[in-house]
Amino acid sequence: MDSNLPVPNNHCNVLYRQTFNTYGSIDTVGLTQDNRVGNTQKVANTRLTAATNKGILAGSVVAVKVSTAAIIPAAGDSTAFDQVVGIAVNDAVGNPYESSSAVASQKVVYAHGSGTVFSTDIYETFEYLVSTNVITYNNGDKLYASANGLLTNASGLAVKNVVGSQTVVGIILQKPTTSDLFMVVQMKI
Repeated sequence: MDSNLPVPNNHCNVLYRQTFNTYGSIDTVGLTQDNRVGNTQKVANTRLTAATNKGILAGSVVAVKVSTAAIIPAAGDSTAFDQVVGIAVNDAVGNPYESSSAVASQKVVYAHGSGTVFSTDIYETFEYLVSTNVITYNNGDKLYASANGLLTNASGLAVKNVVGSQTVVGIILQKPTTSDLFMVVQMKI
């Protein structure tokens, strides 16, 4: 197995935790969203593969759907008032021959709290509009939810999302490098 590809359900390592939450029920989209099909940014993402699970991924951003109070993949704050609430700790659908807790309980575990520190190798690698423009991450960058529910800096936001109106999900404490593809993030929500 290529060590540069994400390990299933091991995309998020919580290094310092404030709070884990499972209050809201997971929305159907949280279990079925295709993380590789739908827009050029998803297809171009080098951190995802054809084997990437469907649904909410560990290390991706989750939101509460205002109309139903369900937990859903964040969509860059672009949907009708849905609010970013945290980072998923595990893949929602799990893996074959493992416990599928989120599917069975209809709950997804997510971390939140402004002191939570985590590392993740799941994030956007190309810009939204120009899928050939590589996103560069730096220590101290503010991170937001992309239209695909993944972490990104301002260069990865969809055109309909205006920087400044976005929820700051976290700050990069350690940027990803070619030798260590995990970024370390301190949450701000």
